[in-house]
Amino acid sequence: MDKWTLSAETIIPPVERTVVDDLTKRQEPSHNGADLGLVNSHIRRTLIPKRKGKDCWLEEDVVVSKLDSSTYIQFIPRVTNSSDIPFYYPQVATYGFGYIRTDDNCTACTLVILVRELAIGSAVATKKQRSVWQDLVKKLYKWTVTERFGYQKHSEHDVIIGYEQYTAKYHQLKAKYAQRWVEGWTEQTDPKKFVYEDIAIASWLLCLWEQNTDAQDNNQPTFVDLGCGNGFLVYLLTSEGYTGYGIDQCARKIWTQYDCQVDLRAQTLEPFNFVTDADWVIGNHADELAPWVPIIAAKSTSPSAKFVVIPCCPHDLSGKKMPLKANAGQSKYHIYVKYICDLSEQCGFLTEREYLRIPSTKNVAILGRARTLGDHRDSIAKLCESGESGFVARIPDSVKNKLSMEKAKQPTDTPLMQ
Repeated sequence: MDKWTLSAETIIPPVERTVVDDLTKRQEPSHNGADLGLVNSHIRRTLIPKRKGKDCWLEEDVVVSKLDSSTYIQFIPRVTNSSDIPFYYPQVATYGFGYIRTDDNCTACTLVILVRELAIGSAVATKKQRSVWQDLVKKLYKWTVTERFGYQKHSEHDVIIGYEQYTAKYHQLKAKYAQRWVEGWTEQTDPKKFVYEDIAIASWLLCLWEQNTDAQDNNQPTFVDLGCGNGFLVYLLTSEGYTGYGIDQCARKIWTQYDCQVDLRAQTLEPFNFVTDADWVIGNHADELAPWVPIIAAKSTSPSAKFVVIPCCPHDLSGKKMPLKANAGQSKYHIYVKYICDLSEQCGFLTEREYLRIPSTKNVAILGRARTLGDHRDSIAKLCESGESGFVARIPDSVKNKLSMEKAKQPTDTPLMQ
């Protein structure tokens, strides 16, 4: 119930945050000398949307009634006309739901949803309205079942960067860059995924860098993005005033669309020999380069070099894929995350983790921005030596495609008919 009353943003994606203006709770008086045990809570709250320039705020009354083991909650939008109800809110006069106890042992209950329509049939008049109530039922059922079986959330967002700071930066960059690049995307990949995902990552990085930069220090950190792919993240960071460059095996068509100051380099990297003077080493789904990111940061000629890596497919230091096996309660991905964290710690970093708000299930950012005491040069050298001995650079997809086409053109020997 608290999710629906105190944190509407977890239920309604277009809402940025919930502001509780007033909260009162009272025990209802007894009836004919009998204490009914009825407790009513009245909450007056305001829903603040993410798109403040387009969507209106909504004031709302929430009434929570509890009687023994039964609970019912009602939502009443405080509007004069139905046209004042924003798009992200159900188009109804009021709605509510509750869990009503159905036996004396409190082992069973019935889920009840009640709606007072603006007009007869309006609550289910469109496909969108019907989906609202279907989603409501699914979420309530899911949360009820997971709560009963003692589910605990394993990922925590907004640990390093606060939610409000991040979302403000995200909507700023989204308004500035999204439409142009979604419409003008020249790659075969889905622009809605890659554009919005990189905007989200750039927003998080910019907040992080602003957080780690002294207000009196005008020196902004430099960066290198290893395995930069389409280069859009480099473009965003450069456009926001930061100096850095990206490296990938092959140039992409989209590279020619960026401004000339965007530094993108097509080259095959030998990570065990690569040295940079960048303040930040970035690995965003960098495949076989991902485990090398903390090592490269540790070898950087910048005395305060830091790193952030968002791992994807599991590769070891040789560049080969790791045959991981999932354990009980732990996925292959999280085993790989731990592997990279272990490498980071061997390089002398104090390792942090953040679950990013990006449209990907591979959303863990591993962060190294502080060092432990001691000399870690020997362990770094051993890691480089072990990786170099078996490292095999990945063949670029463009080369693979070219070889496949050439092979397809070669004539095949047809056996003679007897």
